[in-house]
Amino acid sequence: MSRRAAICFVALTLAGCRRTTGPDESYQQAAAIYQQLYSTQLDDAYGDPRMDEVVSLLHKVDPRSVDAQPAEAMLGTIQRGREELARQHAEREKMAAAAAQSATSSAGRIDPEQVLAAANVDAGQPQDPFGPGGSVAELNKQSGGCLQDSEPFNEQGTGVTGTVYRMSPTDPCKAKLPGLVGQIVLVVNGKIYRRVADPRPPAPPPPPAPAKAPASQAAKAPPKPPAEQQVQVVYPGQPMPEGMVPVTPPPQQQ
Repeated sequence: MSRRAAICFVALTLAGCRRTTGPDESYQQAAAIYQQLYSTQLDDAYGDPRMDEVVSLLHKVDPRSVDAQPAEAMLGTIQRGREELARQHAEREKMAAAAAQSATSSAGRIDPEQVLAAANVDAGQPQDPFGPGGSVAELNKQSGGCLQDSEPFNEQGTGVTGTVYRMSPTDPCKAKLPGLVGQIVLVVNGKIYRRVADPRPPAPPPPPAPAKAPASQAAKAPPKPPAEQQVQVVYPGQPMPEGMVPVTPPPQQQ
């Protein structure tokens, strides 16, 4: 064998020895950390700061080790995972910004029909006739017209407009609708929107006037006492008052 051929044989032998080195400790540590992160966070693990430690350990793997190729594959997986996670975050931020803009532009514009529809009970269950969505016409039909429209209202903040209904303050209506005593009913398009305490409760009715006694039983005025008679005394020798006639003494008997 020539000198050149011998040198090539030795070089090939050394190269083969380098390709057959055993497992790398850095790769083993990196794989353990990677499995722990991904099993608990899934794709969000690519954004964990500890994933930088995994990348650092993979770069330390001996290229002659049997773990060199798996280390390169894991580095590629981490790179692609980080790129996908960044794209998802960008999409989420874009959607959040669009939702915030939509909420700002629609603030203050509330559809009363949607509010009433959302307040209704589930299908198949009886609806509360006094709750949101109840029919004022039906309540008046059952109570004999105890709910009377009073004045319009405009709810601050929501902009909802409608009519205020108050219950007639009669005893029959109080007996038929005891739950509405002291309350007003806010009505939108004939449907109950909300019930709140009446800020201006009606004044109580005046007490009944006392009954007048019949004329036959009326108290009679007491009679006036007779005028007192004035007595004047005239002494002998005094002048006689005007208008008085002297009394002639009776004749003496013989």
